[in-house]
This record gives sequence, C-alpha cells and structure tokens, in this order.
Amino acid sequence: MLRAGALALRRGSLASHAALARSASTVADVTVNCTFIKPNGKRTTVPGRVGWSLLKTAQHHDVGLEGWEASPSWSEDYGDGPATAADHVVVAKEWFDKLAPMYPEEEKMLGYVEHVTETSRLAAVIKLSKELDGITVYIPPENMSFKGYNA
Repeated sequence: MLRAGALALRRGSLASHAALARSASTVADVTVNCTFIKPNGKRTTVPGRVGWSLLKTAQHHDVGLEGWEASPSWSEDYGDGPATAADHVVVAKEWFDKLAPMYPEEEKMLGYVEHVTETSRLAAVIKLSKELDGITVYIPPENMSFKGYNA
C-alpha cells in the first residue's frame, strides 16, 4: 500500500513537471532580434528580450545609445516628460506601424532633434515584443553618443 501511494505521488509529480514544462517559455520564445545600423553603415544585430526596451537592448550589447529607461508613467521618472533625445533612432518603415503609439511627451522631445523623420522614435519607449522580432533601426549621426564613434 505504501509503495502504491509513493508511485501515485511520483506520477502526480511527473504530471506537474510535464505541465510546467509545457507552460515554460524557451529562450527563443522571449528573444527578439534587433538590428542597429550605425552612422558609418555598419549593421549590428543583437538579441533582446520580450519586455525590454530597444534602448536597454542597445545598452546591454554596448551598441552606443545613451539615454534612460522610460517608466510606464512618464511622470514617475521624468516629471513633464523625457529629459533627452540621445536615444533617437529612425525605425525602418516596415516596422514603424508595429510600434505602440507615440506619447505626446516623446513627440515633444523629438521636436528638439535636428533631423527628425516620419519614423523617428526614442529607443527608451520602444518595448520589444515577438511581433518586433527582426526590427531594424538607424542611429542618426547627430545622436550624441555617436559623435566620433564609428565602431
């Protein structure tokens, strides 16, 4: 009787483990490939994670973007909005419509950027999702972190 109970417990444990394994994400499930085109034309593709910002991904891989992470509520970190446009990127047109809408604060900050395009965004507010796997962005030469940087 004790042996039958131990076997049932082990089977239950295996069933729980199998259910957990089916629900667990794999690395591929949470990886989003991002390509950064630097001012010198060099393309760098790096893996990001679902939920990270494009800025965090760039900084994690030392791509060369400056800036600070945006919080879910602009006012928590920035008061009236972001304090810099150093993380300005130009999103490839085929990816632009897949992004979340622009906050008014982001639009205002981009007003200070010299060469804004219709697909300009701040990397800090682009949150990665699987839908953005393969996103390509151009880092403009006036981006402060790229002055004199051609690696």
